[in-house]
Amino acid sequence: MMSYFYMILLTILFSFGGIAIKTSGTAFTPFMLSFLRFAIGVVLLVLIELVRERRIRLHFADKLILLGGIGKAVNYLLENYGVMRGFSFGNVIIWPVQAIVALAVSRFLFQEKVTLRSTIGALLCVTGIMMVSLNGTPLTEIRGEQASLLVVFVVSGISGALFTISQKMLIGKVSAVEANLSMFLISSVICLAAVLFEKRPAQPVSVIPGVIGSVTVPVLSAAVMLGAITGVGFLLQAAALKKIPVFLVTVIQSSTIILSLLWAVLFFHEPVTRYIVAGTLVFFTGIILVNIKGKSRN
Repeated sequence: MMSYFYMILLTILFSFGGIAIKTSGTAFTPFMLSFLRFAIGVVLLVLIELVRERRIRLHFADKLILLGGIGKAVNYLLENYGVMRGFSFGNVIIWPVQAIVALAVSRFLFQEKVTLRSTIGALLCVTGIMMVSLNGTPLTEIRGEQASLLVVFVVSGISGALFTISQKMLIGKVSAVEANLSMFLISSVICLAAVLFEKRPAQPVSVIPGVIGSVTVPVLSAAVMLGAITGVGFLLQAAALKKIPVFLVTVIQSSTIILSLLWAVLFFHEPVTRYIVAGTLVFFTGIILVNIKGKSRN
């Protein structure tokens, strides 16, 4: 039962990520924001580990750690690259891809029992997320350069799933704090390299790469909040993975999109369309199918 509580809490935390990104994105490039997100998460995890164990142990030699660190960095960098190039449907593709990859891995790698009911429920969840995210935009509009960026987002989704899979496979081998700390350090280095090599504007506003605006207190606070969400959020995910199948973790986490839209309606008074209502109903129908009597057999 606590595992589901962890996932609900994680989903709520991640739903505020969009607000933090929107605020801090006025001063930092997407690549720099990815680096800060991991770096601040690393600082938080170091503090947790010092309080918990009074020492820091890293596991860079573990292939799963390398896979997870590279996967999560590629996930964020490709997503940011796509958004930076103007493709607005990134989240539509990434979450379903993660859920589908996780569903296949649960069945064939972890031998977790995935029933027909669970499969149908997961597909309904994916469909609901697609409906909410597209919000009436026809898929036929994805063409030209956007078609090539579609591939970028698919790879991003697969990379994000690799991180979750690594977390699952590391259970019992390495503590969640040590595993995430090691993976986030690898991700930080990769993202920092991306920042240093990304093309800078002809007249940069700052000598610091990746800084494109004024770093005010609200902006810095938002960046710190985003890093904290990353550090704490993925610890909660690691805890939930001990009891919940990989595919179900990704499906529940996908509901972040719906909560983000709810905050947009409450705080920014954005309109609720029939696509959002229908997609939300489809999503929660899927959740009910996945969790209805018999979930303990998964």
